[in-house]
Amino acid sequence: MDEPDFIIDYDAKAPSPLDPHIANVWLRATSNRFIEGYELEISASFGEEMIPLEGDDFSLSISFGLKKASIDLQFKHCQPDPIFDGSRDTYSKEDVTHTQRGWGIEADVEAGASTNAGAPHATAAGNGGFDFRNETTSTESRKRTRRWNQMGPQTIEVEDGGRTLEGQLVDREKGWFVKPDATKNFSAVVASLTTRAEWIHFGKVDDVESKGGIGKRAARFLQSKKTRDKELFGLLLRTLAARGLQTALNRDATLAVYLHVLRKPVALGSLDEERPLVVPSGPALRSIGVDSSVISSFLDADARGRVGVLRGVGVPSEELQRVLSENGGDGPRTERLFIAGTAPPSALLSLEYTMASEEPIPTSDWDAENPTRCRTDLVSLGLIEVRNGLVHSLVADDASAENTLRHAAMKAATLQATREILLEDPHRTGVEIGEEIGRRFNRNFNTKASKLRVGNALRRWAIWLEPHIADPTNAKGAARLRVSAKSERPGVGAPSLATPENVEKAQAALDDGMRAEDVAKMIGVSRSGFYGWAKRGIVNIPKPR
Repeated sequence: MDEPDFIIDYDAKAPSPLDPHIANVWLRATSNRFIEGYELEISASFGEEMIPLEGDDFSLSISFGLKKASIDLQFKHCQPDPIFDGSRDTYSKEDVTHTQRGWGIEADVEAGASTNAGAPHATAAGNGGFDFRNETTSTESRKRTRRWNQMGPQTIEVEDGGRTLEGQLVDREKGWFVKPDATKNFSAVVASLTTRAEWIHFGKVDDVESKGGIGKRAARFLQSKKTRDKELFGLLLRTLAARGLQTALNRDATLAVYLHVLRKPVALGSLDEERPLVVPSGPALRSIGVDSSVISSFLDADARGRVGVLRGVGVPSEELQRVLSENGGDGPRTERLFIAGTAPPSALLSLEYTMASEEPIPTSDWDAENPTRCRTDLVSLGLIEVRNGLVHSLVADDASAENTLRHAAMKAATLQATREILLEDPHRTGVEIGEEIGRRFNRNFNTKASKLRVGNALRRWAIWLEPHIADPTNAKGAARLRVSAKSERPGVGAPSLATPENVEKAQAALDDGMRAEDVAKMIGVSRSGFYGWAKRGIVNIPKPR
């Protein structure tokens, strides 16, 4: 007698998603006989909607979307076997029918044969008869790039190049072949869609419903014209929202859960005491609770205090550094992301020059003696500070300049990431390193030249710190990289785009009223690079009226 098959248990309920228009996930089995094993399909869709952030005495209605999400599967009383296609690209086939109208004349042909070799079907014709052919079928293959990556046997991550996720980005992908345990009364697969604070995209705040003092102060704060403060407040809200969505089972923010449960076709009362509900169920949230006391502390603090509040709640350091570096700040500019504008020996000479002076050095005198980008590198590493037009050393007088520089560089997040990239694959190119650094630290290096410059510069610093990180079997490449790391000259990168033609084109567009950011895109340089042109006097950006 055959083993009794499983049936889908529709009584197993999962928690409702935060908002199915923001993120949702579901599973589907294509088989009719589960006990023999079945292919499990997974789908996920995303969007951007308004969601309330609820505090003790206020409610913020804010646009909520995702830049990245993780989907994790748990398998209970069943054995999964991943069957994902290894290619990042899939091909969707579409049958296209072409129709011809008209009569063809057949002479002296046998029944069932055709004189047209391209016809898809046989025809019947007699001597001097007519043959009607009107249909031709062909197949086209269309390439569709996946927006998700398999991160392990039970996890996939969905992202779209840093853009907000939109649409059904995982579409009935056959990811696993699942074999239920025939000795158990049920088997379950649980799909959990989660995100993290740095993956949440908050758009505009539509309305602040004030029920007390904190709500009114938050409303006034959001109306401020200080971009830096509003971006810091956005970081705080993202982190608190992620906290509000965490569960006891997952420290990431859970947005949607789906249960695919199979059970033996027997009475529920005869099942094991253990029920297949492996996640807590409950009503739909439709809002996120946030800690009002943290928001109150943030609003009460000064510029330095707000940074301390953000660090205290666990805002990712690279996100904090990005906001502080892009918008300046009241405090020391040590929060900048280290991108490596000059070679290590040049930075070392500049640090020694600063440490040799007993008094702070005017920036004009400092820049006259040192490459301009050395100042940016040393500020990013927290070794010097520019305040009131003077360059101050932050290094003890009796410290070794080289040891201090190496220690600060090894702590830089970008160099730690570069080291990981080179240890994984020592042959990674400068462009590939630049792309990976941009992805990890949410920086928009939007041209190949920018990626090449950043990647080569960080690789040179990584080899200066650890010469053995370059592959010794790649004799020519390793030798070139070591020489580059010791050289005071910048590495060879892409040619400058500040050609006379591009400069003339850019200046004309600026004079016509085009925004600097749009002009940068038109020329093909990064936004920061274009503003660097303005600082060096290559172009003149008119001030807004």
